[in-house]
Amino acid sequence: MIYLAILIIALLIVSLVPVLVIIVGPKMLLMPDRRKSEYYLQKFGFNHPSQMGLRHEEGIISTKEGFSLSYWEVDDPNCRGTKGVVVFLHGITDRKESGLNYAKELAELCQKMYLVDMRRHGDSEGKYCTYGYYEKHDVVKLIDKINSEKPGLPITLLGTSMGAAIAIQVAAIDRRVSRVIAVAPFYDLFSIALDHEHRHLGIRNEFLLRSVFRRAERIADFDTAEVSPAKDMNKIHVPILIVHGELDKTVKHQYPERLAELNDRAELLSIKGAGHVDVLEKGGKAFVEKISEFLSSPA
Repeated sequence: MIYLAILIIALLIVSLVPVLVIIVGPKMLLMPDRRKSEYYLQKFGFNHPSQMGLRHEEGIISTKEGFSLSYWEVDDPNCRGTKGVVVFLHGITDRKESGLNYAKELAELCQKMYLVDMRRHGDSEGKYCTYGYYEKHDVVKLIDKINSEKPGLPITLLGTSMGAAIAIQVAAIDRRVSRVIAVAPFYDLFSIALDHEHRHLGIRNEFLLRSVFRRAERIADFDTAEVSPAKDMNKIHVPILIVHGELDKTVKHQYPERLAELNDRAELLSIKGAGHVDVLEKGGKAFVEKISEFLSSPA
């Protein structure tokens, strides 16, 4: 009887897991945790442009739905003139502070940096994260502002992880983007979510994940199938630098490699010893020089 009871309990647990995933999964997908600014102070030793000798202005843009998105406009006070604009797009759970290390390096190249908190992240409003479905239009709104205030300057999108995927989606719909630097982009939302399902739950159940996606689509009113950098690569007609760390365990190396194969103007750069989004730290001076060369190359 004891063994029978244990078996019944085990079967109940196994049968309840999919139900719990379907119930909790959409919230986990749509409402990622918001990191605090203090996290970056502990990680980098700084969490504000002023701590790095950079000049900055704080700003707000409004999305089509009326959400307020927070951003920093950052530059190097020692530069005479601006060579271009770089818009930094962070990864999931991150915020604009995660781009300060890039801002320091690129501001010294006389690039004006815009670091934005995507919806549902940092100091920005918005209830749900849709991985680019709505976010790409938010970035277009920021480009509208930049273009009106600084007409003629080339605009580069620099994204990491989710931000890299969003950068690709933006470049596919906005021809004002002159270049894209995509660090660790996913191939499409379903494949990366399937990988996360396996990593966190130890299973790879496509039917279960599709059930989660269907509920998430109804809740946030979006189409998960449209969140696909792979679908957008052939719509981009500007240089694309796709970067991945050789030791990245979050985004499989096949994803950036396959994305690079989808566009003749894409270049793939592998950073030795780097993981998911630490390519700048691991790539060091050589990586910064590569970015500088990429930014100054003919569009």
